[in-house]
Amino acid sequence: MDQIVIKKLIAFILIFPFILFNLPNLLTAEVVGKGNLMGIIYGKDGTTPVEGAVIQLRNISTGAVYKAKTDKVGTFKIEGMDAGLYSAGIVTEEGSFNVESLIGIKANTTTTISLALKPYIKGEPKKAAVKEKAVEKLKLLPKIAKFFTSPIGLATLVAASGGVVYGIVKLTEKEGEVSPFK
Repeated sequence: MDQIVIKKLIAFILIFPFILFNLPNLLTAEVVGKGNLMGIIYGKDGTTPVEGAVIQLRNISTGAVYKAKTDKVGTFKIEGMDAGLYSAGIVTEEGSFNVESLIGIKANTTTTISLALKPYIKGEPKKAAVKEKAVEKLKLLPKIAKFFTSPIGLATLVAASGGVVYGIVKLTEKEGEVSPFK
């Protein structure tokens, strides 16, 4: 084989397993830092601020819960939240309300939202079921990453990388010339 091809193959053989072993860590890496959330809650009419409403947010990956109460003008602020996606609910004197979308918090930034209370309407459980399925899919990612950090997962990665390296070596081998003088 050509010397350049051999050097590239050796470099690949050394780097590929390193990448495979670190892939689970890259998938589960979290952004270091905290974010903030501030917002305003409006009543059912969409224009009147709600005083004394309690907003509760739950991180869909870690389960961490944050709460805040609105002031006289309907505003609230939560500081020091972990970065991630949150589901939210609001409790007022009129009852409990769920926020239909997930709220994303980025590290070292302040996210601003405004929410209006929406009464429950029959036929909406279908939307809730779709949201629950999306949340379940997001919860599956850490389980997959856990598998690849377990001994069985690491053995699978080693076997897969060995198979790939063997296949690459076999595909790049040149057939020797047939000569009666060799």
